Amino acid sequence: MKHRHALSVTALLALSTPIINAQQAKPEPAKPQEEKAKPAPTQHIAKAAPFKIEVELDALFASPADKEHKISLTPKAWADMTVLSAVPHGTRVKKGDKLITIDVEKLAKAIEEIELGEPAARLALKIAEAEVTALQQTTPVQLATARRNKNAAEENWKYYENTAHAEAVRAARKSIQFAEQSYEYSKEEYEQLKKMYEADDLTEETEEIVLRRAKNSFERATENLRLAKMRIDRDIQVTLPRQKDSRKTDAETNDLNYSYTIQSLPRILEQKRHALEKARLDRAKALKALKNLKADLASFDVRSPADGIVYYGFSRRGQWVTAATIIKKLIPGGKLAPREVFMTVTETGSLNLAAAVPEEKLGHLKTGLQATAIPVSNPKLKINAEITQVSYIPGTFSAQFSTDVGKQAQNRKLFPGMKAKVKVTAAEYEKVITVPNNLIQGSSVWVMEDGKKQRKTVKKGASNDKVTVILKGLNEGDKVTTK
Repeated sequence: MKHRHALSVTALLALSTPIINAQQAKPEPAKPQEEKAKPAPTQHIAKAAPFKIEVELDALFASPADKEHKISLTPKAWADMTVLSAVPHGTRVKKGDKLITIDVEKLAKAIEEIELGEPAARLALKIAEAEVTALQQTTPVQLATARRNKNAAEENWKYYENTAHAEAVRAARKSIQFAEQSYEYSKEEYEQLKKMYEADDLTEETEEIVLRRAKNSFERATENLRLAKMRIDRDIQVTLPRQKDSRKTDAETNDLNYSYTIQSLPRILEQKRHALEKARLDRAKALKALKNLKADLASFDVRSPADGIVYYGFSRRGQWVTAATIIKKLIPGGKLAPREVFMTVTETGSLNLAAAVPEEKLGHLKTGLQATAIPVSNPKLKINAEITQVSYIPGTFSAQFSTDVGKQAQNRKLFPGMKAKVKVTAAEYEKVITVPNNLIQGSSVWVMEDGKKQRKTVKKGASNDKVTVILKGLNEGDKVTTK
């Protein structure tokens, strides 16, 4: 009978346990409106008692900054970073392991083309340097020669214009005079010989010879005179004026050529100098481009800088905020952007905590406060923590915590991005006087003494949304009241 009763109790407890748990799990019924808005107290009897302010935060485990190695590529010349393969998100790696393979076929070809063209470019630059050196030496000589030729041409033209042309005309006319004289001499000689031979007693044969020669000479003189008149008349009327015009044109052309020469030669030299400088600059750019391309090629061999775990993207306060975007790029054919953090290698070991802080809790936090963190993955584990930084940037209020996890993190199966509940002890007193916030005006309170209200100055301490610690100015038993 007793055994049966024990079984009944056990069964009843087994049946009631889910009901109790369900009742405990049920949310508390909403309190009536009048209970939520309790009236503020109008008086308070000061008494000392324990007081604590605790702030609870949701946090994420994060690697310390010096343990996170952000991986990105910053090419100097080559922008095409097409992915062939990448280690999966969350992979454990050793220092020196290859993290990603970039398609470098086109890059290698570009480097090869520049290297093949380099000897020709170097030779072309040397030729340009030699040409400029030669021009620097010959240009002054050519300019001096041009000046001498110009001066000589001017002197020759002035002499011809002022003297030689007139002398040529005079000589032409003298030639006619000489031809006329020769004609007269031949005529006179022929006529005299003819008369003489008709009167003397020379043989007929001798007469014929002499007369025939004199006649031939006269005929030649006559023809020479005719031709001389024609030639000299043309020389005076046509040839010599043309010659004068031609010499004048030559002088003018020479002057123009001189003007062109003294202007063009220095400019040609200057142009060649500029071309040489540009060739030097272009070659320097080509060599720099080659150096940068080689550096890019070497940088595309991405290796792990440390032992750890590979995560895609980068973390912010323990969250891998860019992982969803980066995972689409780290596939065959995906393209990376310069300076884009596409992987982070986190060293296994010590972990920190990062928590977003609601604005109403921000005033309770400061560096140095102690805290306790409980991982969501292991509620039985308690981790000591301390606030190392509080961010007051509007919209992103946050707090950073150091922890004593150390190298045990891996053994405890704690990793960056895992959740934890953090409880910060913002203030704790074994025995202290507190006063409702509505009864404090600035740095003073009103106290009822001997039936009268007296104003007392107090020194305030920590405060929550209900009461404030009074460090000095009140004694236990003081009756604090409204003004």
